[in-house]
Amino acid sequence: MKIARYSIAGEPVIAVKFDTDWYDYGAVLAARGNFQLPEDADQETIIIKMIKASVLDGDYIKTQLNPLNFRVDKYMLDLSGATPLLPMRPGKIIGVARNWKKHAEEQSKELPASPIFFVKTSNCAFGHGDVISFSKIIGRVDHEGELGVIIGKTAKGVLADNAEEHIHSYTIINDITARDYQRELQAKGYPWFAAKSMDGFAPIGPYLTLPESIGQIGSQKIEVRVNAEVRQRGVLDEMHWKVPELIEVISRNITLDPGDIIAMGTPSGIGPIVPGDVVTVEIDGLGKLVNSVGNYI
Repeated sequence: MKIARYSIAGEPVIAVKFDTDWYDYGAVLAARGNFQLPEDADQETIIIKMIKASVLDGDYIKTQLNPLNFRVDKYMLDLSGATPLLPMRPGKIIGVARNWKKHAEEQSKELPASPIFFVKTSNCAFGHGDVISFSKIIGRVDHEGELGVIIGKTAKGVLADNAEEHIHSYTIINDITARDYQRELQAKGYPWFAAKSMDGFAPIGPYLTLPESIGQIGSQKIEVRVNAEVRQRGVLDEMHWKVPELIEVISRNITLDPGDIIAMGTPSGIGPIVPGDVVTVEIDGLGKLVNSVGNYI
């Protein structure tokens, strides 16, 4: 099952893909009297509210879209003219640095003895199809395609063995980085937060995929293309620290809330993006996240 937001005829819609069809899930819930989307709600955070209300759990969705006890066919969506929207604006994005051996090597560094992580702020979040723009004066800007892990249940002091209970879904994220600026900050011994958290520096999407629909994380391929050129390619098994380990380490001292995202690090092949480029990040089972690069601002 997949969860997304679209604009259809100018109206935002919460869409769920069940089997082979997409449904207006918000309308289904309202018709059944089980969850009413507040009219004045912040549309970019409504999915987080739904995660907290447990109405986006796999078993619950199956019950709501069961054609044996409710006529769901009239809520089927034709997305041919729909515009993708940012699935949700996360509370925080926690990125993991140097989680792929070859990526560490291409930066002339070794894998760290323990995970290194940093925060990207919510202003970074962009949707599938949104145009990325940045200032020319910041120098080189790089793509970093990554697996995104969406937290579904508050995690504090969680052990790796229990970590999967706190995962709601998976998505694709592009951890865009102002590389020259990052190196400048690192050379001075400063945190590199500013090089990671510029507006639009974390495209997310195109949708959220529930764990039951993708299976165990490991064998899925990840590939990043800029225009027709393959820049990054790997298999998720190559991540040094796996999802459960990172949830344990991060939640030891930082509470992970529903709707937070962990960006799992990027494979080797990072490279610059410039105006006119089209960046595609693809992960097996999670779709393709596509964003173009606009003119300098």
